[in-house]
Amino acid sequence: MHLISDRLRDQTTRFAKEIQALLNCTIAHHVQVKAVALSKGDDRLFMLGHLLTKNTLTAQRFKLKPRAPKAELWMDVSFQLRLDAEREHLMVHKSFFGLFGAQDAKHGLFHYDYERDKADGYPDAHLQVDASSELFTTLNDPRRDVGRSLAQVHFPVGGKRFRPCLEDVIEFLIVERLVDAKDGYEKVIEAGREGFRKNQLMAAMRRDPATVEAFVERYGPKRLRRE
Repeated sequence: MHLISDRLRDQTTRFAKEIQALLNCTIAHHVQVKAVALSKGDDRLFMLGHLLTKNTLTAQRFKLKPRAPKAELWMDVSFQLRLDAEREHLMVHKSFFGLFGAQDAKHGLFHYDYERDKADGYPDAHLQVDASSELFTTLNDPRRDVGRSLAQVHFPVGGKRFRPCLEDVIEFLIVERLVDAKDGYEKVIEAGREGFRKNQLMAAMRRDPATVEAFVERYGPKRLRRE
């Protein structure tokens, strides 16, 4: 267990630095991503977030610079990490990316949630948007959904393997002209996103060796050289 914990701690520290650099090199200033170890049965979990402490175990929101004058915008980013089943690779167990109009606001613009093996029937990876829709209101089941708002709907976003990454959310805020970005943000986003997608692909391959074998058989080195 000691070796497993050391491996998880080292990988978590590197991941925290990567997230901190991603945010500070694109849309944020002075974000400090901290990692705190948790105990859960025989597993070791780590929480990651801005100014996270052992006392609160709650990531603090950090301020962004909206392009709209006099507007205020706060971002909430947190991760819960552990090792995978083989105790070799760092795995995101939960994550949360949200946008809010105040540091303590309960409702915001939207939030992306990911919870591995979510037990309540909703998609593991989903998006919730704090908005209203007359059509959605008319579609609610009057026997059980009275008063349910669009903000309570869980839109699926690709599942555990192909869910949006933090880089996608940052890019969305920039290209939709919601926040100011730093020069050179494109390269930072693309490098981080490429790393995320490669990690997800490797994880998918480990979980589906039969498909990997079929791919190699069809597109192996000899076949590729001939083509």
